Amino acid sequence: MINHDFLVLSPNEFENLTRDLLQKKFEIYIESFTSGPDGGIDLRYSTESKTNNIIQAKRYKTYSSLISNLKKEINKVNELNPDKYIISTSVGLTPKNKKEIQNLFNPYILKQSDILGKDDLNNLLSQFPDLEKKYYKLWLSSTNILNKVLHSKVYNQSAFELEEIKEQIKLYVQNDSFDMALKILNGNKYLIVSGIPGIGKTTLARVVVLYLLSNNFEEFIFLNQSIDDGYELFKVEKSQIFLFDDFLGKNFLENNLLPNEDAKIIKFIEKIKKSPNKRIIFTTREYILNQATGSGSFESFKIKNIELAKCILDISSYTNLIKAQILYNHLFFADVPREHINDLLKTKTYLEVIKHDNYNPRIIETLVNRKIWEDCEPKDFSKTLIGLFNNPESVWLSAFENSISLFSQYSLLLLLTLDTLVLLDDWEKAIQEFCKINGNKYSIQYSSISFHKTIKELENTFIVTQKDSYKNIVVKYQNPSIQDFLVNYLEDKNDIIENLLNSSIFYNQIFRIFTTDDNHSKNKIWINKRIQYTIKNRLISAFDLFTSSSLYRLSINDQKFRWTKNVNLKYTFLKNIHREYSSKDNELNDLLINEFQKEIYFTTIEYTEQNSYIYLLNNIDLEKLDFDEKKLVREFIKAIEWLDRFELLLDLEPLFPEAYKEITKSNIIQDRVKDILDHELQNLKDADVFDLQQNLDEIEKNYHLNLREESYLLDEKATELEESIDNQVETHIEEGREFKDEPEPNENIDDQIDQIFNSLR
Repeated sequence: MINHDFLVLSPNEFENLTRDLLQKKFEIYIESFTSGPDGGIDLRYSTESKTNNIIQAKRYKTYSSLISNLKKEINKVNELNPDKYIISTSVGLTPKNKKEIQNLFNPYILKQSDILGKDDLNNLLSQFPDLEKKYYKLWLSSTNILNKVLHSKVYNQSAFELEEIKEQIKLYVQNDSFDMALKILNGNKYLIVSGIPGIGKTTLARVVVLYLLSNNFEEFIFLNQSIDDGYELFKVEKSQIFLFDDFLGKNFLENNLLPNEDAKIIKFIEKIKKSPNKRIIFTTREYILNQATGSGSFESFKIKNIELAKCILDISSYTNLIKAQILYNHLFFADVPREHINDLLKTKTYLEVIKHDNYNPRIIETLVNRKIWEDCEPKDFSKTLIGLFNNPESVWLSAFENSISLFSQYSLLLLLTLDTLVLLDDWEKAIQEFCKINGNKYSIQYSSISFHKTIKELENTFIVTQKDSYKNIVVKYQNPSIQDFLVNYLEDKNDIIENLLNSSIFYNQIFRIFTTDDNHSKNKIWINKRIQYTIKNRLISAFDLFTSSSLYRLSINDQKFRWTKNVNLKYTFLKNIHREYSSKDNELNDLLINEFQKEIYFTTIEYTEQNSYIYLLNNIDLEKLDFDEKKLVREFIKAIEWLDRFELLLDLEPLFPEAYKEITKSNIIQDRVKDILDHELQNLKDADVFDLQQNLDEIEKNYHLNLREESYLLDEKATELEESIDNQVETHIEEGREFKDEPEPNENIDDQIDQIFNSLR
């Protein structure tokens, strides 16, 4: 007989199970409501004869706890005055218990069969096996299945202790990765579960093992260290499941692989594939698998197309609802004190956690294992919780220091100095220069082979790469939390910082994450006087090496795009040098003057560069520069490509009043404005009409131009657009009346999440 322990479900999951079972039993639709202070209603339904039927789902461990809670509900139920009152509970009930509960809620509980205890729910599940399958946490944690695990042939049984299984099943949130893993395993007979640290690879593997044991597999064999144990314990007549957790792991990283291990694994997989009663599951961190296959050590994997059997767990595939359930389960089963939970619910910080860029189940697990609530006041719990996500060092530190090569470690730190998105070629150049200057110090040497090994090792774990339509490859962090971790990791390592900077060749490397400002933001690293001196020497000795690594995405058409470099950012580079260093150093100030002199006449169309150019003109000693003021003003006007940029021209008037006056009285501005306006009108989008109209008014006023004809044309377009917008608003209002009861999708999800967390009360 089915005998599920419903305590493995959270209150929210238990309520959902109650709803689904009673919907099946009564063949009706049952409404769900937000949990928490609900006035005594969890679920409700109507029939032709009775319109106010209320169901309460009560997840408790003991009858004494249940009856104590039910007594508190009496007044609420009297106020509700239901036609019918039904109670579902996880507690096993005797006839005497049911009689006592019925008497509490007389006359609303019409008969004792309206009180469903643990045995009644198990009975219903046996009648509706499709629901039992849906709630597979139940049967995976059932006594029969767990006994089957413990009494099967389990080697290295410490890895599968009964209590550990129970805890993992309670925390596990059912999601699509389980079905995906089963599909891959059934199709290939072997499965590789990979992903970033903390994503739940081992948990998924164990859940799949439990599922197989519940479906007539006889033996579970946990492999440790080597595939040789699999060969030794392989029995043709037995249905067996093999689990090789972290099958590369430390042995590969420390070069302790046994001879021909990769060939043995491939041979064992082939043996499994030919056996109808065998399955094998591997788990691995994605970067280690990439490192192994890219190094040549596991070349057999590449030849055998082993990636066909990979189930990569990706945090981006987790919906907000799944993330919410993971967080909820950890908090609920950890028995966090009510006062701390109340702070979380009052601030709704759980929504911030769920939507946090750094969300990772490992961080949540760390929170629970450390019992961080013991080290903070209840009123500070939300703040402490968010702090873990803002500083996700616990997730990445071990992987960074112990699981990747030194070459890869310094490559990641160099990527940190470059940008959030950088061309692969530029990253390689930065690594090459670092190794040329610092390679002996850190015992690393650049080669194209070592660089490509690093890409393979880091991809899909620490980094991701992407090609544009023209096969240009960019690299960025796989997860924003990696960048946050690296900033925190690097912050107090002055020797490494100094050596990263003494080999810099891109503008960003000097200024992206390093600052001399004591009051810097959390994503910046303050540098001391010694490191500032290193930067000064690098700028003076290697200024001509510096270029920009900044990128933007250029759309070619609907199908194609190109990653394009912002190469013309020299003025911005000089501006940053002035802000951070040159005002305090004569040598750097001389460098800045000399470099600005080379580019004294402005030619680029970049808005950022135009601003930086104006900044430099206002902040350096113009007496030390040799230039023609009139030419400078004329060249600046020629470089203006959009009407809104003419506001920058006004900044030249106080600097060069005579030249400015003469130039603005000529036809130069009028001719330039008309050329730009003609271009903008040809490419005008509706959304830009009002901005263009305002820009034209400002130009007419500032430069005393006669642009009446152009203004009239824009006024006509603006009038047409206003009429169109009015019509759209009317249509939208009418549609809104028709569909006003439809909830906004995002609001609906947040409401569901609120419902889940309110049950923590």
